[in-house]
Amino acid sequence: MAEHFKQVIRCPVCLKDLEEAVQLKCGYVCCLQCLNSLQKEPDGEGLLCRFCSVVSQKDDIKPKYKLRALVSIIKELEPKLKSVLTMNPRMRKFQVDMTFDVDTANNYLIISEDLRSFRSGDLSQNRKEQAERFDTALCVLGTPRFTSGRHYWEVDVGTSQVWDVGVCKESVNRQGKIELSSEHGFLTVGCRQGKVFAASSVPMTPLWVGPQLHRVGIFLDVGMRSISFYNVSDGC
Repeated sequence: MAEHFKQVIRCPVCLKDLEEAVQLKCGYVCCLQCLNSLQKEPDGEGLLCRFCSVVSQKDDIKPKYKLRALVSIIKELEPKLKSVLTMNPRMRKFQVDMTFDVDTANNYLIISEDLRSFRSGDLSQNRKEQAERFDTALCVLGTPRFTSGRHYWEVDVGTSQVWDVGVCKESVNRQGKIELSSEHGFLTVGCRQGKVFAASSVPMTPLWVGPQLHRVGIFLDVGMRSISFYNVSDGC
């Protein structure tokens, strides 16, 4: 999974790390060096995007400082990341028994009797109103909560084409429309029409995982303030 993630921070032209990332008017991102390889518009100075042919003038081309910073951080953490990923089989010693907390569940989510699965329904479950409950977003939290230590659990997403899994702060807003971003206290991955994203980034960052992702492993290290996601479907 680490190798797949690295593809996100590579220039699509030269396949090198995007240490000097720039973005065209249409949103296409490449490195500064490869910018000069783009075709110029006929009788003009604008550059043509190689994917959509939208013309970007000089003032339209913007440096992607956040992406550059992300590349720098990933390169710094890569040795540690490789070390963590090799621990995957041993992480099961930190495995915890997770269930869903009905008191947080949106009223249109139907929770199983054993509290281990749910599905969305068309009719409200008419649970009592309380501050802990997500009143609009189709969300539910797991239990127990964690304030220290290392913990590992797995979530079976089956063949669903739309889902989000991850962790959040206890203090996240649960009323009205919510945004699953790190800025709002969420760290998640998600799926939209079969494509997997780092859903807590804005905009969502695509992740290259295996062709089939049915089960997600989550490793939380509270002390290190880190979270890792694994494609348990194929052992990645």
